[in-house]
Amino acid sequence: MTASLAEIETSTRHLADEVEAWLAQITPANPLPASPVAVPGRGTGIDIAALVAAGLAEVERNERATAAAQNNARPTLLERLTRRHLRPAHLASVHIRRAAAVLATAGWCRGELTDASGRHCILGALQAVAAEADTALRSHVHIRAAMTEPASYARPSDAYLARLDAEARACGMDPADVRRRHDIAVANNIGQLTVGAVLELLERAAVIAESAGD
Repeated sequence: MTASLAEIETSTRHLADEVEAWLAQITPANPLPASPVAVPGRGTGIDIAALVAAGLAEVERNERATAAAQNNARPTLLERLTRRHLRPAHLASVHIRRAAAVLATAGWCRGELTDASGRHCILGALQAVAAEADTALRSHVHIRAAMTEPASYARPSDAYLARLDAEARACGMDPADVRRRHDIAVANNIGQLTVGAVLELLERAAVIAESAGD
């Protein structure tokens, strides 16, 4: 007796669920730090021990964020069996986490979508991941919403933004999306950002997307 396609798919799903449940039991949790590492305050002298401790903490933060980003984008057994992980991302949370995994693997840079070493900025990583057009737009919205300090840098003048909007319309682009991309690009290049902070930003955005059913 030959099993139907529906029966095969149901059996595959049950097998995948069982294996994933077992893997979850034996895999230790590796949460991201709750907040950024504090930088030693200024005083009359230089506290070498505090500086070293802060540096080591930031290295650990980066390593933990990198491992979490790679783990969060790892396809499930069912996705591997059905090859769903090879399809363009339909959900923004999936798109953002795949982009984070690209940064965690290939590296993060400033000022360029992709540099000579193959590293990406946030926007470059998003572009490096296949996604449906509407999904990419929603990813920008969620990332912008996850930026905790959007006003921490000098804002462009009203004349500059008006020109940006006009150029976007002339190219058939959504001015609001162009502004979001601009904000993300500027946030990518602020002085105090680290790869750990970038990956935490993307994970916050993915959580926001998930909470919205995306």
